[in-house]
Amino acid sequence: GDPDDPTDTTIPEAPSILAEKSATITDNGDGVLGAGDVINYTITVENTGNVTLTGVGLVDTLTDFNGTVLTLDSGPTFDSADQGSLEGTLLVDEIATYLASYTITQDDVDAGGVSNTVLADGDSPAGTNVDDDSDDPNDTEDVDPDGDGDPDDPTDTTIPEAPSILAEKSATI
Repeated sequence: GDPDDPTDTTIPEAPSILAEKSATITDNGDGVLGAGDVINYTITVENTGNVTLTGVGLVDTLTDFNGTVLTLDSGPTFDSADQGSLEGTLLVDEIATYLASYTITQDDVDAGGVSNTVLADGDSPAGTNVDDDSDDPNDTEDVDPDGDGDPDDPTDTTIPEAPSILAEKSATI
C-alpha cells in the first residue's frame, strides 16, 4: 500500500518590477539653466519579484509643463544589466540601466520645465504581465498613496524664470 508519489512543494510566482528615472543637466556653457542645456536621464528597471521576467520594455512619455508632448533626442537605450542579462530579460533582483537625453528648447523654458515618466513592463514565465510607472528617486517630497515604497512620480526638471531686459539709448548732435 505504498503509493510512492513525489513530495511536491508548489512555489507560487510573484512577479514584480520597479522603475526609477533620475535626471542630470549638462550646461551648454552659459551657466544658466535654459535653452540648449541637455537633460541626461538614467532609467533603472529592477526585477523585484521571484521569477525571471522576459519581454521587458519601456514606454517613455516626455512633456513640457503645459502638457505638450516632446520627443527625446535619444533613448531610452539599453546600457547594461548588473547580472549580465541581455536587453529584454531580467533575472530575480537584477537591475537594468537605460539612458536617454533631451535638449531643452525655448518653448520648454517658457512652459516652466519638462516632465518625464517611463512605464516599464515585463512578462513572467506563466505569462503574467507586470508594470510600473517610474519614480524620481531624487524627489524628497514623494507621496506614496498605497504605502508600498514606490511613489511613482514624474521626473520633473523645473526651469525657473529669469526675466531680464536691457535698453540702451545714444544720441549725437
